[in-house]
Amino acid sequence: TLQSDFTQTLLNEDNEQLEQTSGTLYLQQPGKFNWTYKTPYVQKIISNGEVLWIYDEDLEQLTIRGFGSEQLAQTPAAIILGNDYPEKHFIQVDLGKIEGFNWIELTPRDLEAQFKNIRIGFEYKRLAMMIIADNLGQTTRIDFSNAQKNATLPAELFNFEVPEGVDVLDERQSENAVTE
Repeated sequence: TLQSDFTQTLLNEDNEQLEQTSGTLYLQQPGKFNWTYKTPYVQKIISNGEVLWIYDEDLEQLTIRGFGSEQLAQTPAAIILGNDYPEKHFIQVDLGKIEGFNWIELTPRDLEAQFKNIRIGFEYKRLAMMIIADNLGQTTRIDFSNAQKNATLPAELFNFEVPEGVDVLDERQSENAVTE
């Protein structure tokens, strides 16, 4: 498991800050995560390893998707969770030590991926930073703090109860229609 606070900064192609958010991340093997943005707005992205819930509290909207191990394996969360075979989905390059962090760069093998590359910085084997370059020229920098490994996490962190009055878009039905 991993539990950490984070600050996420979105930069445009000119390296100008577009947005900054912060929150808490919880990860548990196999494939469970809870990524909760607390400021400036509340959004929760939660998976129990089979279902993905994306909840925007301000808009009172919930999107539900199927989410299995293959989808997870191609995301930054899989890298943090310690994907056993990252080389299947990423080309990995050791960038060495830069400004006190040990860096690796992962480039997705899938040409349809949502991002160009992910750079992950470690400080003494501790996850410290992640930089994701997307295909639109924007960069997302995530700084991790107060990280705790192997803490006992409550099971309810990885499930979602739908609040009353929320608009729900369940995309699992359309996903099943496509695969049938």
